[in-house]
Amino acid sequence: MSALLDKKADFTMNLLLDSASELVQTMEVGEVSFKKVAEQAEISQRTMFRYFRTRELFLDALTEKLYRELDLPDVPEDVNLLPIYIEQLYKKLDAQPQKVMVLLSGDLFPRVLKTTAKQRLLSLKKLLSKAYPAANDELITKTAANLRYVMSASSWRYYRMHFEFDLDASIDCAKMLITQALRYLNEKSA
Repeated sequence: MSALLDKKADFTMNLLLDSASELVQTMEVGEVSFKKVAEQAEISQRTMFRYFRTRELFLDALTEKLYRELDLPDVPEDVNLLPIYIEQLYKKLDAQPQKVMVLLSGDLFPRVLKTTAKQRLLSLKKLLSKAYPAANDELITKTAANLRYVMSASSWRYYRMHFEFDLDASIDCAKMLITQALRYLNEKSA
């Protein structure tokens, strides 16, 4: 019986998050209330509160769901694959611009920074430390931070929307920054 209850709970949780995901396609995250999500899911608002005791917990779960749906590639284990990685990353972001923009909203972006962005920075630091063992920690950290920035939805949006570059030009700009950062790291750690 417990397995059945677990499946029902998972179904309800997914229904609520799917409903919220649909709502953020047409309205700002700040406008999405428990009442609206419950109505969209066609369940009681009381059920919504049973699964998400606070708005913060709800927004955390929504952020996690939307980010997971982007299906972004992991940081490669070889520094020479970073240019290919940025191309894959930007193509994934470009394929789902609305979802990316929702994640960059004021309500969700801080949650992305605390979780996945921080994880990407740690992965890059590990990768650079392995590839450049003679480099000091400060240099590794600064280079990883610069790489992490260019490997972000914020940078993708900057190239695509502010400069109005097409996808290929955006990828070329990011690759250029990666190449320059790695060249600098190599020169300073030699």
